[in-house]
Amino acid sequence: MSTSRPPCCPEGSWGTPLRTPTTKSPNNGRVTIGPRDDLELYIAEPDTVDPSSIEKAILVFTDVYGFQSRLFAICDALAVDLGCLVVVMDNFRGETMDDHRDDFFEWTGCHPYACGEKEEKNVHPVEKDVAACLDYLSKDLGINPSNVAAIGFCWGVWALTKACAMGTPFRCAVGFHPSLRFEEMFGGDVVAMIKMAARSTPLFYCVSGNDADYLKPPNGEVSVVLSTSAHGDNVDEKFCPRCVEFPEMVHGWVSRGDTSVSNVKDDAEKALNLATDFLRHWM
Repeated sequence: MSTSRPPCCPEGSWGTPLRTPTTKSPNNGRVTIGPRDDLELYIAEPDTVDPSSIEKAILVFTDVYGFQSRLFAICDALAVDLGCLVVVMDNFRGETMDDHRDDFFEWTGCHPYACGEKEEKNVHPVEKDVAACLDYLSKDLGINPSNVAAIGFCWGVWALTKACAMGTPFRCAVGFHPSLRFEEMFGGDVVAMIKMAARSTPLFYCVSGNDADYLKPPNGEVSVVLSTSAHGDNVDEKFCPRCVEFPEMVHGWVSRGDTSVSNVKDDAEKALNLATDFLRHWM
């Protein structure tokens, strides 16, 4: 296991992703969008569906390692399984945690949810990135913003949860090994953010054994908020908003874990299958 974990992750977490071959199909590619033309997107399309007939999309928020082949492979598979576009944002503009070991929190601080009164050149608010993506999906790809779900990994779970709390109308959202402490770094309260997000959006989190206790069922505060959400009323249990713990896994296993290790592979596949079922139901 790599020990070079990001400072935002629990002790013992998976570090720099292993570079593995991607299953990228010829249909999938990259574009650059946004007011500054500096937000790169990776777009996975299902190769079994006429692109003009696709009406739904998933917006993906990465961890602090940004674009990487394992993540692309996950998104390629989701596009095929769900028959939708899967759009990955490079919020960090080509940089990763490995470029900022000495100034990690200063670097991530340049990616707040919203911009201040004075916008600086090196600050890239999540809110503006999401707006640019939804605008691109609508105007260029014909996807109604009301037909967009979200997925996040680590930092990306904070970003998508904050977006839900602030009113972005995602149909549902899935988070793998959440790193919600960024909300505290920006002066907010994690549980208050979760409560706001859960009121508007069905949320499903896959958490590891070394993730924060407030994420873990049955009694963690975040887990309780999700599982008691009104979205779970009269819904089959497997589609209910909730946190699911993978106690033998460590933070980062889905997108950064070594899948040559059998239990890591098995639990990564299980988490992705549960997420796929949740997304299929709510989308």
